[in-house]
Amino acid sequence: MTTFAEASQTRLILKMKFSNYSWYNGCSVVTDDDGFAVLIGVTRLDNSVRKIIPNVHEGVVIKTKIEP
Repeated sequence: MTTFAEASQTRLILKMKFSNYSWYNGCSVVTDDDGFAVLIGVTRLDNSVRKIIPNVHEGVVIKTKIEP
């Protein structure tokens, strides 16, 4: 089970890592079946973006959402 503190720390790490990409639109901590997860908002989601964003980072689930 992922705690809010772990998910928040992962969100900050990923925010610093992805903030230079043009497709990055922000991230937040959301509830998940197994505690908390990080939701990354993107403007486009193609294979090149999927290769960059991991599914799991240090035990925290990473989800993506297309935002305008």
